[in-house]
Amino acid sequence: MRVSSINLYRNSLQGVLNGQEQVQKTNLHLMTNKRLLTSADGPSDMSKTMFLSTEITLTEQHLKNGTLLESALNFEESVLGGMTTAMQRARVLGIQSGDGINGQSERDSLAKELRQIQAQLLDFANSQNADGSYVFSGFQTHKQTYAYDGSKYTYQGDSGENELKVSGSVYIQSNDTGKEVFDNVFERFKTNDTSANISTVVESQRSYDSFYNQNYDPITPANNTFQVQTTAGAPDTYEILDSGGASLVPPVTGDYVDGQAINFNGLAITVTGAAGATESFELAPPTKENVFNMMGDFIRALEDPTVQGVDFSEAQNDFIVGLDNAMEKIGLTLGSIGARGNALDSVKSAAQSMDIVNKSSRASLSEVDFAEAVSDLQKAELALNTSYAAYSRVSQLSLFNYI
Repeated sequence: MRVSSINLYRNSLQGVLNGQEQVQKTNLHLMTNKRLLTSADGPSDMSKTMFLSTEITLTEQHLKNGTLLESALNFEESVLGGMTTAMQRARVLGIQSGDGINGQSERDSLAKELRQIQAQLLDFANSQNADGSYVFSGFQTHKQTYAYDGSKYTYQGDSGENELKVSGSVYIQSNDTGKEVFDNVFERFKTNDTSANISTVVESQRSYDSFYNQNYDPITPANNTFQVQTTAGAPDTYEILDSGGASLVPPVTGDYVDGQAINFNGLAITVTGAAGATESFELAPPTKENVFNMMGDFIRALEDPTVQGVDFSEAQNDFIVGLDNAMEKIGLTLGSIGARGNALDSVKSAAQSMDIVNKSSRASLSEVDFAEAVSDLQKAELALNTSYAAYSRVSQLSLFNYI
């Protein structure tokens, strides 16, 4: 009888404690909105929830990277757009400088405006973002992108290109370097006269550029030499030959007149002297320069009253062609920025969609169904009240009640 009484009390008390624990646990589910309070509540679901939480955290970081990337690309696009507008104005001034009625005072006035544009372009190239980093300096973000060394403007950064990770496997370039955008610009393609009695002038830059691109040999410089062979006769004739003395295909021949220009793929070739000689010229090696120095060279030509005639025309052509090449380079960079922006939009859209799916999946595994939880709480409270009542009845049981 003694053992039975102890067991009755113990079992009744355990029922009360279990009921209290169940009510407390159900209340905790409701307060925290968590279905899985411990791994024991669902080991498999807990593992899946942890995996989904990791994926959601990574996606959030990728979206933050995307926001930073978008800001960087928009800033760079704005800077390059401003530079394009300034260069277009400089081009107008360059063409205007060739007006035959311009005197030295007009040339000085044009030079002053071009200096202002040069300073504006330099300020754009040395742009800094919100944290003070130079946008176009590559990895050397603490160094001013361009500086004047006393004779010309030089690039002080490096070739480093930063990339931001915007998804599990996608990296997108976030910057462009001044070396690539501003320094990697071809100057006007020219020729070199390699004998005494010949003079070559580029009259049609477009035609010559096409010929140059098709024929210039960077591997074997000797192949870039051409000969003008004149032959005495009635009439005198000329033929343009390659570096080895062979006829071109198709042959380039005609009547030779001392001092009269020969038109050849955008070139005006002038040979002097009696027929029966061979003169030569070569395609000059290509050179690259930044727009700041190109503009500086032309400004000095405008300010120098001794630069007249053919010399001034050459300086003007050098400037306009170089400026066109610089604007083309900036245009290509803007196109690249646009392509990167489109790629970012696609990646962000996919990431946001996946984020919604992952959050929904995690919620279905780990969050409380309130209707079900409230029902469970009511059941737990009913069970607890029943345990209280049972304990109360059991605690009053005694053998004397039956004597």
